[in-house]
Amino acid sequence: MMAAAIAGGMSNVVVGAVRQDDFFVEGSVYCDTCRAGFVTNVTTPIAGARVRLECRHFMSASGAVERSAEGVTDAAGKYRVELVDNRGSEEVCAVALVSSPVPGCAEKEAGRDRATVELMQGAGLATTVRRANPLGFLKTQPLPICGQLLSSLALGTAPSY
Repeated sequence: MMAAAIAGGMSNVVVGAVRQDDFFVEGSVYCDTCRAGFVTNVTTPIAGARVRLECRHFMSASGAVERSAEGVTDAAGKYRVELVDNRGSEEVCAVALVSSPVPGCAEKEAGRDRATVELMQGAGLATTVRRANPLGFLKTQPLPICGQLLSSLALGTAPSY
């Protein structure tokens, strides 16, 4: 067993014991308030959103989920899901949106509704914590400021060469 620790100045505070083959996947969930397809300065985090970490065997013909673990976002829209007994290179894992508690922001955003996560040990990372790309739900009606915001980003003009 390996002890997980948080560095605090010169000392370490032990917060619990984890096995070397246990992994933690962290990420965030947001409401795309402009339906822009990316995070803007008016994007809001979603508290209480549910996510599921799904793992499949890399050789599975059916693509069936063999293992899963769920998590819920905190007030800042962040989640942490634990996967016990990681099987490493035998699995392909992804975090997927399950549900949003926000009325008017529960439509899953295609392309932002799941994120693949590399869980293989020895992949050049010295920690068992993995970060997933942000996941997003779409707001039913964009905020009134969105037109002006997206215009200011010059998204409607072609670059000149």
